[in-house]
Amino acid sequence: MSLGVIPDILHLIRGDDFAGVLQFLQTSGYGIMFLITLVEGRIVTYIASFAASLGIFNVFIVFALSLLGNVTGDVILFYIGRFSKPTSIEKYEDKHLNLTRLNKLKLYLDKNPGKTIAVIKISPLLPIPGLILAGTLNIKFKDFFIYSFVVSFVFDLFLVLLGFYSGVAFLTIAKYAKYIEYLILGTIILIALVFFLFRFVSKKVSNRIEKI
Repeated sequence: MSLGVIPDILHLIRGDDFAGVLQFLQTSGYGIMFLITLVEGRIVTYIASFAASLGIFNVFIVFALSLLGNVTGDVILFYIGRFSKPTSIEKYEDKHLNLTRLNKLKLYLDKNPGKTIAVIKISPLLPIPGLILAGTLNIKFKDFFIYSFVVSFVFDLFLVLLGFYSGVAFLTIAKYAKYIEYLILGTIILIALVFFLFRFVSKKVSNRIEKI
């Protein structure tokens, strides 16, 4: 399979979303990829890693940018919490976290910051309010940075390997696929399944915050 047909195949795999994100990343380069990972790193890391297996990107650069963007985003949120006015932070936290969850997060961050930051980062809804909250507490920046780096490293490595080997599997199967439409359908189902399972596991982990 030549690289010339890859954009068309990717367009069929996920429709405009997948192909559009990939085309934007490929056109804009690694700098824009890094900026996007500050906001939404999961889907970009997966797509870029998938593309790396097809020879479009360098997988090591993708991993490095993903890790850098992930940690940088955490640090920004931490310092927003650290230097913002207490009243502004309280209003934001009250809006995004109920009082019970807010008080428990404060307790858990104080007692076991490393484990709690890991749960916050993996959870689908907690990262922004949770990391801002961490900045308002008496957590040393050095400790926070280490926790963020370790969790981000493991998390990003998982996404990069998942995306890269999804692409490898796609190319391997494509060599033997008699009907490309069945391969595309199977890929759609596989990617949807991966993200469904990922969100399901993330939600389960988030719910376990009650048992930290």
